[in-house]
Amino acid sequence: MNEPTKIAGATPPEAEVDYVSLKAGQTIGRYEIVSVLGQGGFGITYRARDVQLGREVAIKEYLPSALAVRQDGSTVLPRTTKMADDFGWGRDRFVTEGRTLASLHRVPAIVQVFDFLEANGTAYIVMELLSGATLEDRISTGGRLKPEEVDRILWPLLDGLEQVHAAGFLHRDIKPANILLDAAGNPTLIDFGASRAAMVGRTAAMTAIFTPGYAAAEQMTSAKQGPWTDIYGLAATIYHAIAGKAPPNAFDRMLDDSYEPLAKIAPPGFSSGLLAGIDAGLTVTARDRPQSIAGWRPILGMASAPEAGATMVMGKHEDPALARVSVLGPATPTISAEAVPTGPPPKSKAGLWAGLAMVVLLALGGGGYYAMATRGPDPEIVKARAAAEAADEARRKADEEADKLRAEKAEREAKAKAEQDAKAKADLEARQKADAEAAKRKFEEDTRRKIEAEIADKKRAEEEAQRKADEEAAARQKAIDDARKATEFVTGNFDHFGKTLMLIGLKDRSGEIRLQGVDSVDDPALHKLAADALAAQPRNLRCRQTDRLTDGTPLYRCLITKRTAKEGLADIPDSDRDDLALVLVRTGLLLASCDAPRSYADAEDDARGSKQYLWSRVTVPEYKRRCTR
Repeated sequence: MNEPTKIAGATPPEAEVDYVSLKAGQTIGRYEIVSVLGQGGFGITYRARDVQLGREVAIKEYLPSALAVRQDGSTVLPRTTKMADDFGWGRDRFVTEGRTLASLHRVPAIVQVFDFLEANGTAYIVMELLSGATLEDRISTGGRLKPEEVDRILWPLLDGLEQVHAAGFLHRDIKPANILLDAAGNPTLIDFGASRAAMVGRTAAMTAIFTPGYAAAEQMTSAKQGPWTDIYGLAATIYHAIAGKAPPNAFDRMLDDSYEPLAKIAPPGFSSGLLAGIDAGLTVTARDRPQSIAGWRPILGMASAPEAGATMVMGKHEDPALARVSVLGPATPTISAEAVPTGPPPKSKAGLWAGLAMVVLLALGGGGYYAMATRGPDPEIVKARAAAEAADEARRKADEEADKLRAEKAEREAKAKAEQDAKAKADLEARQKADAEAAKRKFEEDTRRKIEAEIADKKRAEEEAQRKADEEAAARQKAIDDARKATEFVTGNFDHFGKTLMLIGLKDRSGEIRLQGVDSVDDPALHKLAADALAAQPRNLRCRQTDRLTDGTPLYRCLITKRTAKEGLADIPDSDRDDLALVLVRTGLLLASCDAPRSYADAEDDARGSKQYLWSRVTVPEYKRRCTR
């Protein structure tokens, strides 16, 4: 089967982006661009070559199209001065992301980051270049995954994410399209989106990007995110691999939860504990999910799902038996020996369960999620259970002695009181249930209104940002049009050169004009030579503004009549005139500017080869330092 290939680090296609990428052959530090792998609203990913180590890498460039543009083919600049702070802040977050990922060496199932650097006014992250099919491609072409395939994917991702979280970092965009599988089915998690998510939270100019079905509810609001957010994304991804479809959108589930638990679907071959663990990771409310990979791993490793009303004792996190447990289900489902049922105990067992409750609380340390340990009974629990049973036996015998002394009247009164207490308890439970239902409805309504208000505010902010962007674009276009209308056309006889040969004066113009395409040369001997050559016989100039310097100074292209021209010089058409700047370059009086047309550079090469005037005094090393062509 021929499967599509995805390169590690490539950002999935989003909206069509209109900006210019770096070209093949350009360099970033020691890396030479080979081609573009992908681009999106946050930046561009390139295939590049490390010229020192002779290997190919993937390079992600920070270039948020809503905030920045590329100029002169390489430099990245903020679109406006108002956006400069947001652009710089995001670049710092991007560099921090690269520094953090680069510090993680050979983390299982996580794309390796080799380097991070700043250049061209922006920042870059250099990663290993991997190829293979994504998990999304594997599911779409091959259908649901088998238990052994899920086993090969899940545990390495848990190991890698646990180390990433320990470094204080989140992925924020776990989904099948961001998991790359090699030929053996081993996973690699790519395309971290932490800095992108941080940018979205800071500026309204950038739109939040998340994938419905895999994004937790807190990613759609301003709620705090943490390891539990990545747990939701990974749980949704494994759910898709097992069930063959993504779970419902978390936002929709907050209003009307149509989620079908894996424990209910019960696909064959998977342990019921694994299915229950995935369902736990897909809990809508963040605080009700496992809060860390270490807290989630024991649930996933259970041989069977816990029964309703059962308390499970979770083994220590460092126990090797809990590091990795196969997701494959046993031939005959069994219940772990450590699962201690805690249904309503007989009154005479109160001491036993009180003792066990203390042991359980000490072992859990207040943790929010419990799971059955996969090893043998805990010695401390066995000892506590034995002590509690001994105490309970002694108490039971004493109660039996006391019961014999009670009269029938006391028994009838006790029965009547029990019935009265039962009725009062039933009434209280009914009221509490009604209050809980009312509170639940109020919470759901408040949550819905809050989410609707946040969505409306976000939409207004996006519309305002778009309006400002349109106004700025219109202002820039108007400035361009005004400059074009103000283009001058100067005609007149040559009068003098200014301080340098690139400044000339016309008899019918008060100020000096600046030639385009040449660099300043302040050499008195060359200055006099150029002035004498132009004054040797009548000449006529026509100068037209063609560009401006960054400080607004206009640049001119001037055409001069040939030496062989006859009188009526002012009437000679432009097609019969010479380019003044090109003549000065060809005769070795001026240097062509670094961005001059090719014809200027060719003329300069000829003048340098024959060592005319200027080139008899300029050495080749000095020339190369001036401008490497």
